[in-house]
Amino acid sequence: MGSRHIILNMKNYFYILIILLPLSVLFSQTSNLTRKTDTKKGVQQEELIFKEIESGIKDANVERISKYFGQQTYFSFSNGINGYYSSNQAYYVLEDFFKLYRVTSFKMDNVKSDSNHSYATGKYNYDNKGQRSTAQVYISIKKIGHNWIITQFTIN
Repeated sequence: MGSRHIILNMKNYFYILIILLPLSVLFSQTSNLTRKTDTKKGVQQEELIFKEIESGIKDANVERISKYFGQQTYFSFSNGINGYYSSNQAYYVLEDFFKLYRVTSFKMDNVKSDSNHSYATGKYNYDNKGQRSTAQVYISIKKIGHNWIITQFTIN
């Protein structure tokens, strides 16, 4: 009777394994789907950030852009501004630039994203003392913790 009890227990374990194995495969696939969805959410978030920055540049609205400034943001502008600035300094540097080089239109034309670094480029059409011209814009953002910050802002 003892060996028969052991054989029955082994059969029970076998049946349990047959039931649990497909379930474990199903759960692992669901987990992979969740990770893929999270990755798509991240890309969407970056695209939304770049849309907001684009809108801020179009309207010369520093407020919309400045919330993405980190402790040190690198600026390189055609008017000679070049270097790292605190978020407070960066605000006024950008505000002054917009006053001198009044945007007539701006459009992001290229956005590249990955999980921790992304960048965008665009054409900045502006008016400076009655002269119209175009500059190339490059903006890079980096994920730090749960927040995205602008690490580089170039208009040349």
